[in-house]
Amino acid sequence: MTSYYLVRYSGGSYEDAFDVVIFATNKKSTATKYCTKFNRMLKKWKDYYKKFETEKYGVMTWLADEHFDKFNRWNKLQNISRCYYEVVSVR
Repeated sequence: MTSYYLVRYSGGSYEDAFDVVIFATNKKSTATKYCTKFNRMLKKWKDYYKKFETEKYGVMTWLADEHFDKFNRWNKLQNISRCYYEVVSVR
């Protein structure tokens, strides 16, 4: 039996939840390296966009009005949770 690794990323919540397959590989090391790099870059960019955020109504973090031009990228990054791989066996 051959094993393949589906590299995926997920995000959203409730009815907006999504799960995207990026690629498949037969090497676990390739899947692990990609997921590690993806998650590291995701954290880096989320941290970068935090400097443009502000608190609204004391409970909600939102993009500051003066940085609204960055909204599309900020919103997409906020919706992505993580990258991971799933093992699939093929007979």
